[in-house]
Amino acid sequence: MKPRPSPDPAARFGPALTLAATGRFADAVVQGIELSKSEAGTDAEGHPIPDDARATAGAQALARIARLAEAGQDLESADRALEHARRLRPTYADLHFHHGALLARRGKRREARKALEAALKKHPLYLAARVELAMLDAREGRIGEALAALREIQRDDKIEEPRAFQQGLRSLELAQFRRLMAEGQAERAADVLRGAVEEHETYPDLHVLLGTAELALGHYDDAVASIARGLELNPDYHAARVQLALAFDALGDRGAATEQLHLVLQADPDHAPARELLEVWTPKKRAAGQTAPGGDSARRKDP
Repeated sequence: MKPRPSPDPAARFGPALTLAATGRFADAVVQGIELSKSEAGTDAEGHPIPDDARATAGAQALARIARLAEAGQDLESADRALEHARRLRPTYADLHFHHGALLARRGKRREARKALEAALKKHPLYLAARVELAMLDAREGRIGEALAALREIQRDDKIEEPRAFQQGLRSLELAQFRRLMAEGQAERAADVLRGAVEEHETYPDLHVLLGTAELALGHYDDAVASIARGLELNPDYHAARVQLALAFDALGDRGAATEQLHLVLQADPDHAPARELLEVWTPKKRAAGQTAPGGDSARRKDP
C-alpha cells in the first residue's frame, strides 16, 4: 500500500488568493496571515515559526496578494502582505526588494532604504535592487550619488532594457544639471553635461545644454561649437537656434545672431522668444512722416 502523499502547502492559501482576485485585498491579507500562522508556533514577538514548506507557500501567496493589491491601487494592503511575507522568508532577496520598491512608491523612504539594503545584503549583485536604491537616492536629492551608482551598474551589469536604462540615466543627469545651474554652479553643471555628452553623443539637447552652461561661464566659442553640434543633430531645434544667436551676440557678431533668429521665424513665425529678442536687437524706425524736433512739421501751426 502506497503512503498517502502530503498535502500541497500552497493549496491552503487558495481561499485567500480568491479573495484577492475578487478585489477584497484587505480580507485576503488577513486570511493569508492567519493561514500562515495556523498549526505553527510563534517566537517571543508573536511572529509565526512555521515549517519550511508552509513558510515558503505562505510567503509566495502573500507576495501574489500584494501584486494584486498593487494593481488594484490598495497599497496599504500590499504593504502589509509583503511585510508578513518577509517575516516568513527573511532570506528571500526578492521579497525585500518588492517591499522596498512599494515602500518607496508610498513615500516611506527610510523603510524603503532598509528593505532594499536587506535585499542587497542577501544578493549583492541584485540589479533591480541596485537601480531602485539609486533612484531612491535621486528622489532624496542625492543625484550625484545616484548617477555614480547607475554608472557603476552600467559598467558591471548587462542591462536587459538598455534604452530605458539610458533614458533614466539621462533624466538624472539633466536633473542634476538644472539643480546646479539654479544654484549658480555653472562650472559643475558643465562638467555633468560633458560626461553626459560622452555617453549620449547623439542627443542634441545635451549638446545645447552644455552650450548654455558654457555661455554662462563666458566660454563663448565653446558655446557656439556645442550648440552648433546640437543643431547639426536636429536642425529644427528652434530653442537651440535662439541659444546660438545669444552666443553669437556674446561674441559681438550681432549680424550672425539676428540671422539665426530670422531662420527660426521663417520656420515658426509665432516663436515668441525669437521674435521678442529680434525686437530688442532691431533699432526702431521712425514712424512715417515723423521729423526731428524743431523741423517744419514742428513749426507748422493750424490756421
